[in-house]
Amino acid sequence: MKKALIVMGFFACLLPVFLHAGTEQDLKGAYQPATVVSVTKVGTTANYVYDIAIRVNCTLYIAKYKSASDFVPSEIAPNHTVSVLVDEHGHWMHVVMSPDRPVELRLMSATGSGDKSCSNDQQGSSALIPAGTILPVTLDSMMRSDKSQAGAAITATVVQDVPLGRGTTLRAGSKVTGHVVEAIQPGRGSDEARISFQFDQVRLGNRTVPIATNLRALASVAAISATQVPTSGGDGQSPSSWNLVQIGGDQVSYGQGGPVMMGSQTVGKYTSQGVLAYVSQDLGTDCRSTVDGNTRPQAFWVFSVNACGAYGFGDVHILHSGRTEPVGQVTLVSDDKTVKVGKSSGMLLRVNRSGPEETQAQVVPSR
Repeated sequence: MKKALIVMGFFACLLPVFLHAGTEQDLKGAYQPATVVSVTKVGTTANYVYDIAIRVNCTLYIAKYKSASDFVPSEIAPNHTVSVLVDEHGHWMHVVMSPDRPVELRLMSATGSGDKSCSNDQQGSSALIPAGTILPVTLDSMMRSDKSQAGAAITATVVQDVPLGRGTTLRAGSKVTGHVVEAIQPGRGSDEARISFQFDQVRLGNRTVPIATNLRALASVAAISATQVPTSGGDGQSPSSWNLVQIGGDQVSYGQGGPVMMGSQTVGKYTSQGVLAYVSQDLGTDCRSTVDGNTRPQAFWVFSVNACGAYGFGDVHILHSGRTEPVGQVTLVSDDKTVKVGKSSGMLLRVNRSGPEETQAQVVPSR
């Protein structure tokens, strides 16, 4: 028995070494989106210990979580997306569910999938989000230049079905995940407040697809609410005759299948989830029209096909949209004291490219 305990202790000491060898290669010292697979309470009454299984791409990590009050944060639930980072020694997994809410888990094991279909599925899925695809999303939590920390996870929810071609659709409710790159307040090497962030992955069905996106348009909650107020028509009895104005200026005839007008030109239609329209070919702005021949209708939700820039945020503007280097990294600036992007703010993200080799997470502040 004593000999068995010695052997077990020996392997326990080696375990962090094996974990470090595997996790360092997989996570590369940067936060990455991951999916909670299971939460299991261990059969003990002391310290209320839980085994948490978390999958990052094709690797399954098992970690322990102790709760003095028999409580696991609601965000750590099966099928939920979190952002994770393994420390340099491979002993701990840092889980960030929202800005400024880190949780530390003790790593117990890391197992790579021996099924080649897993790797093939990850590689093949990247082609399912064509360049030029617009993703209308709302933020799941607030971002602030005075409180958000570099590396903090951010998530957003797709608010309208997005047609991808070949009969594939990215469904409303899908999660897009990323992280804060840096947050700067005036007086810390800058005369203005700024926050930089990027989105790295999107959940497409049961797959995690690496992406790089740029920010086409940003809207406050107030600006979004204003699109639901009729501007003309309507007799109080017939909502089908009401007209609405999208963020950016397009007029929408209320009702399923109603036309979306840009001047006298019909550019799309209104659906139960939002606007489905063609990208304008003559924007006259910094935003691009058609990208890589992607001419299919795009999901604009409550935004105009001409929407480009920030709406409803006062002097906040988009300094870097993520179209050029560093690709995928967005920077918002303000001459005011703080850049605040509230929960439920809306964004039009546009996919620059997708593919594991092109979308490595960046946690080093931009220069």
